[in-house]
Amino acid sequence: MKNIKKEYSNGVVTVVYEPDLCIHSEVCFKGLPDVFQPGTQPWVKAEGATTEEIIRQVQKCPSRALSFYMNGPVDDSEKGPAKAIETGHKVEVFKDGPIMMEGPITLIGSDGRREVVENSCYFCRCGASKNKPFCDGSHKDIGFKE
Repeated sequence: MKNIKKEYSNGVVTVVYEPDLCIHSEVCFKGLPDVFQPGTQPWVKAEGATTEEIIRQVQKCPSRALSFYMNGPVDDSEKGPAKAIETGHKVEVFKDGPIMMEGPITLIGSDGRREVVENSCYFCRCGASKNKPFCDGSHKDIGFKE
């Protein structure tokens, strides 16, 4: 994988696109065609919808090829320690496998970027995933045991 990341901003939110993760499900442009326009340059027109609409659509990306981060604090309530927007409902550790967390949660990456995960997600515990922090099944290939 090349780890290419492209960023598109409307000044408030920045959409991050990682083409190596994209499975071309068409969810993005079918849901928000004024923003996501494959075949044009640039293909993400961040000024084509409200920040809230863009965030909601990016959160629907099944491969997580699309993510976002806020360009700065929206208001004073976001200052201080990072907090989850909503708390997960269930966390389950699978024997010799990943950790499953039921959403909605806010995942804050090591680079400070925030990603809201609305449904269940699976986090890597073995360290071999090529899609960290998410599990890609590599634990089976390397024989990961607790």
